[in-house]
Amino acid sequence: MPWRRPPAGASIGCRSSALPEATAATAPGVHTAALTAAARLLAQIAGTRERRLLWLAGSTQWTLAAAEAIAAALDVPDTLWLGTRGSSADPNRRTSGLGREYGLLMVDAWAGLDLDALGATVGTLRGGGLLVLLTPPAADWPEHTDPAAARFATFPHQPQDVAGRLLRRLCRLLHGSAAVQQIDAPADGEDLAIPAADSTQLRLPPVSAPLPDPSDRVPATPDQARAVAAILAAAQGRTGRPLVLTADRGRGKSAAMGLAAAQLQIGQNSRILLTAPRRSAAAAVLRHAGTAAPRYLPPDALLAETPPADLLLVDEAAGIPAPLLECMLQHYPRSVFATTVHGYEGTGRGFDVRFRGVLDRRTPGWRALRLSAPIRWAADDPLEALVNRALLLDAEPAADAEVAALLGTGGHQIHSETPDRDHLADNDPLLRQVFGLLVLGHYQTRPSDLRQLLDAPDIAVHLLRSGETVLATAVTGREGRLPATLLEPIFAGRRRPQGHLLPQTLSAHAGLCAAPALGCRRVLRIAVHPAARRRGLGRRLVAAIAAEAATDGADLLGTSFGATPALLRFWRRCGLAPVHIGSRRNAASGAHAAVLLRALTPAGEAVVQLGCKRLMPRLGVLLAGPLRDLPPAVVAGLLAGAPGATEPLADAERRELDAFARAARGLDATRPALHRLLCTALPQALADGALPQAEADAVIACGLQHHRPAEAALHLGATGKAAVTGLLREAVSHLLGRVRPAAPTR
Repeated sequence: MPWRRPPAGASIGCRSSALPEATAATAPGVHTAALTAAARLLAQIAGTRERRLLWLAGSTQWTLAAAEAIAAALDVPDTLWLGTRGSSADPNRRTSGLGREYGLLMVDAWAGLDLDALGATVGTLRGGGLLVLLTPPAADWPEHTDPAAARFATFPHQPQDVAGRLLRRLCRLLHGSAAVQQIDAPADGEDLAIPAADSTQLRLPPVSAPLPDPSDRVPATPDQARAVAAILAAAQGRTGRPLVLTADRGRGKSAAMGLAAAQLQIGQNSRILLTAPRRSAAAAVLRHAGTAAPRYLPPDALLAETPPADLLLVDEAAGIPAPLLECMLQHYPRSVFATTVHGYEGTGRGFDVRFRGVLDRRTPGWRALRLSAPIRWAADDPLEALVNRALLLDAEPAADAEVAALLGTGGHQIHSETPDRDHLADNDPLLRQVFGLLVLGHYQTRPSDLRQLLDAPDIAVHLLRSGETVLATAVTGREGRLPATLLEPIFAGRRRPQGHLLPQTLSAHAGLCAAPALGCRRVLRIAVHPAARRRGLGRRLVAAIAAEAATDGADLLGTSFGATPALLRFWRRCGLAPVHIGSRRNAASGAHAAVLLRALTPAGEAVVQLGCKRLMPRLGVLLAGPLRDLPPAVVAGLLAGAPGATEPLADAERRELDAFARAARGLDATRPALHRLLCTALPQALADGALPQAEADAVIACGLQHHRPAEAALHLGATGKAAVTGLLREAVSHLLGRVRPAAPTR
């Protein structure tokens, strides 16, 4: 049978699922070593529902020809190629196969090893299936310029400047795994092939058949049956008792939601809504619900529209920011939140840390259910263990009890360090703690973040630890020092050199044209162990980073993050000042990104002072437009202590404001004078704590964001228009007392 490459996005040989045993003679020029290894692996796992990995290491031509020979001999009706050589699939559709399952997975690392795509698609390989990995020779692979590494080569670096630490670690794990069979290309570089006429009848056992069609609406395991029953109970029981489903990948939690949704909509005509970080993440729910699939809405559209529903299903909830999940709890009293414990969408542990407090506070009757039995493959599948370890999908920080006991002794010594990344890549226990903390502290941490941490140029990892226990970690990047010829193009928005987020943001968005010429150390991520928080360790780590950056010659220490009042307080305590906030919500955090800076040199001090000076006038305009929905508490966190306007209020403005504060003058008639008052006095009043929070929120919402008092009452928790107006009058009275009168005219 002649072999043809599959078309874009197609599976291979879409015929009957009852597969005949294929022979070596079915494909001319068969690579006997590769086929023999494939046959051996498939024979090992026949009837076990375990999975195996066949590693083809050699030249570009040999690995592709061997892989295509295996695919032709097996003729599996559901094969997925990950890469751009074995098929012409769009490399940007990295998770297009999610929601389906496959019997044969071809991963072509010659086309670039995309760790995010690998982590996602391995979960679609069913038990009894085979993963075929195509790579350069094992000894050469870590030094090979990987096409997928280009995204980590910040300007002016090139892809060849991206280190191979991750690939060296991966090779070590592949060599040590019982799930892997390695086949190297012949030493002479020629294909090892035999004429069909001389072939021994090498038989390849068939790959296992797919699981039963989900249209049967039958749970596959007792675990899944319990999950379906729990979802039905959540839909029919008391309100305010959300259900939280957690599981590793392949345990059927998404399928359980689909099966339950079908029962509810068909049997009871219930209105079911579904949301997830992306539609592809909810594909399994929709597929198992069949024709009774619930209506899907992205999280932002769901909260903007808030359509009525009897039950809200939230899949891969760890990938959705906790503030958005809290809003969903408020709007939908019956809800189910499902999340992967270890996986590329985010982690259940991080979800647990971030969201458990919200659940305990708002819905103390919430229930939890953990699914542990795998459906697609066998328990203790060695390929699952290998991929989890290789991509650190199961990375965890030190145990809470261990950290609590360590800190409770009082005799511990904590030291800061910036470990060599070669050492970090070779020290798996240390790397697992570091990455586990980062996963715990940040949304949507992905396998590609591990590659950035280990391989990207100008990246450093910083630790606070006691003995072998990591208490806090941070990842920083060197940015800036860009050529003078790029300053004007960056400011004008014509150029955006890869990387250098902070200098470019300061120039193109905050108007600080000179910023890209300075050296900046940006804190990309920082995480403190949950059992070690509120002990000043985060500030201690930032201080150590600042000292190291200053020694390294940096002008600025900076960071950018989704702004919340708590995070703004933390970074201010670390000595950083707000200089900018983005006009759009960040897709990952659901919040507007703030930029904070700390000067390390006189040149850096000039930039920080200018940014702080421009903050109040810029926000005074933007808060009435693109930032109109920014939470007042975030605005207060940004403005506290910023330089205010220096010109005193005119006597006429004072009279208007006094009439508003002490009499019955209307708000609209007073708005121009109120705006002048806020620009002059509000920043320092916030820094001094001179305004109660309710007054500060009201004056920001109505005076700077121009909300009507009745509208603001809905968001501020006030009883109505009159209550908000009363808060405004009190705030104006307090602020007027802090502003010096204008000098008398002569």
